[in-house]
Amino acid sequence: MSKSLASTIMVVILLSSQTVLMFHSDEMESMDEDSLKLESASRNIAITDVPTWQVGDRWVYDGYLDVGQFVSSSGVSTNVQFLTGTLDRTVTDIYTMIVDNRSTLVYEAESIGTYDAQNVDLDGNTGDLDIMMQTTELVRASDLAVIEQEATIDIDFGYRIFWWTFDIDVAELTITQTYSPPTEGYDFPLTVGDYWSSSYYQETDYQGSSDFVDIPDDSQSSESRSWQVMSRGAPGTSFASCQQSYNVTTFDSNGSADGYRWFCPAVRGDVSSSTDIIDGINAFHELETYQAGRSKQISIEFEYPLSPLDFDTSAWANVTQNGQPVSGQELEFRYGIDGDVRTVTTSSNGSVNIAFNTGNSVDDSIGGSEAGSHGVIAWIPSQKIIGASTITIDPNVSTVDLVALTEGVTVDRTRGLSTTTLASSTGFNAVPGDILKFYVPIQNRGLMTSPSTTMNVVSPDGSTQTVYVPSLGSLEQAVVEVNWTVRNSHPIGEITLSFQVDPDALISDDGDRTNNNGVFSLFIGRLPTVSLDMPVQSLTKSEVVLDGSVSYDEDGGDLSCMFTISISEGNSFSSMEEDCIFEHTWDDDGTYDVQLSVMDDENDEVVLVQSIEVLNRPPEISIGSEYEWTYVLSPLQFNVEERSDVDTQTPQAPMDILWDSTYPCDEGQVGVYCTVTPEVEGNYTIRVEAVDDDSDIGYSNKTIEVRNIAPTNPRAEIW
Repeated sequence: MSKSLASTIMVVILLSSQTVLMFHSDEMESMDEDSLKLESASRNIAITDVPTWQVGDRWVYDGYLDVGQFVSSSGVSTNVQFLTGTLDRTVTDIYTMIVDNRSTLVYEAESIGTYDAQNVDLDGNTGDLDIMMQTTELVRASDLAVIEQEATIDIDFGYRIFWWTFDIDVAELTITQTYSPPTEGYDFPLTVGDYWSSSYYQETDYQGSSDFVDIPDDSQSSESRSWQVMSRGAPGTSFASCQQSYNVTTFDSNGSADGYRWFCPAVRGDVSSSTDIIDGINAFHELETYQAGRSKQISIEFEYPLSPLDFDTSAWANVTQNGQPVSGQELEFRYGIDGDVRTVTTSSNGSVNIAFNTGNSVDDSIGGSEAGSHGVIAWIPSQKIIGASTITIDPNVSTVDLVALTEGVTVDRTRGLSTTTLASSTGFNAVPGDILKFYVPIQNRGLMTSPSTTMNVVSPDGSTQTVYVPSLGSLEQAVVEVNWTVRNSHPIGEITLSFQVDPDALISDDGDRTNNNGVFSLFIGRLPTVSLDMPVQSLTKSEVVLDGSVSYDEDGGDLSCMFTISISEGNSFSSMEEDCIFEHTWDDDGTYDVQLSVMDDENDEVVLVQSIEVLNRPPEISIGSEYEWTYVLSPLQFNVEERSDVDTQTPQAPMDILWDSTYPCDEGQVGVYCTVTPEVEGNYTIRVEAVDDDSDIGYSNKTIEVRNIAPTNPRAEIW
């Protein structure tokens, strides 16, 4: 295996190791033009706070690495597109350590990832690529921030020559990455619309050996990233308990999205994730199984989950075993951001009240109006059982502060039988006939519980609906659900949904009424109109032009076109074409589908499928003879000069040849030669038939002149 090839493999794996760690309906046409209506309801939703892990908690993911674009641009000749495998992650230990000069409780989690690609063609070598990665992560218990990760990677390539397989140990490598401060992939408690960023110093150390690649040099760099909670809803996985998960999207230092995670509270972690490692390499993982046991549990309840700076407050730590309170349980209380660590003991009701000061320490990440959100922990060191919750400190906290969270609005769009959750990452848009359900969150960012009130919602047509808003505790949220159907005649353009909490200003303690109002915008457009010009019939080995260039979008903007072409043996491939024109040649006869997917700027997609019948190309054959004429009764041999079947799928299959002649062939009628003896003068034409493996027949004719033999008189000659 070439060193350039091994280097390409190595780059892919070094980068991928980071991922281990981290149609209109008929009903629409009959819709009443006046069917536009507004319906609404409200409900409370629970705060999604930091989860706690225990030793033995285990997550098993199926996944793959998509390296197709990267490899195709690397200059290496290969057919590899994906490396598929599993990732098995287990919490193995819980302990304290010093992180950035502060005593910190951490989880140690070990992961084993195995990925492979079989029958890979790499620079002319065919074989299997196998990768095993064993990873150890240190994760801060108070907020799940990543402190350090160490990955040991073993890369093997077994390539085959005839019947033998040769195993090559490409590399064994250990990569250690540390972050200061730890990187916060979450900012608890999670709320749709939350945005935060972090700047950190990263050190990467490499150790290992390889006969094929150079081990990279150690590196240090200053990095920055940002995250946003884009939506809350179904992540598109089969995990039943994770249908209310949070999409947390990651952005690089340029503000470009390069991955996402669906955080599922029910499994205390990610149910699925996608990471754009570098251009051309993507990693995908989806949870298959989750195992956790909780007989003894610790919970924490704050007097005020949102507090001013330097505020004297208290928290209750509660210990239960199988649902029953545990008295006399010694706990270690940790408010790590302020260095407050002490031992407390539960009373007869299984609880202990702990007074502490919130302090004024800012968070490692920047986002929102608060100074910081800090984890408070109570744990049993000898049993390694943890309880945790997050307290948020804000210098501008009011007694009550009801906020209409415009940035947290999500929309469920039902189109036909399909429902899609829209978010800022996908764009908010609809077309006539769509049924929309808006989820408008209201949060109390005040210190005290807010009284129940109302919210006015003004629909795009100007009608107003008053919705009940329940009483909300500090940081608690309620969601108002608003249903609206887009009528058929709705014009193209922006529409707005406006809302106001406590419109009559009945809550006198609301310290900031400027955030009670919100306006949400959504674009009403049209589906793209798709047209595909292509022949209904063609021959194999003929270039077919598939032209979708007259497709257009009535509401303006650019279109993206993807052709999905079916080929032999039930396979297919896809290709994005900027000009919406694609040329393709089918090698084998059959009926094939051509699917054109056209998507507009609003991510509206229309799919058109047409079929083409590809006919077998008959075999080609030509025959010749050494002579262009002969005498009557003189033998003459014909032979096959050329024969071919350009679209054969079985090159080793013979082509049947049959001579069609007035006179019998001395060699028999089947074969590449035919010697005949003409008995009549004049033009004589012989024909040959060639039958290919598709039973199609090709023909070739050859005509020669048969001349008369001059008369003779034997008796005169004797004289």
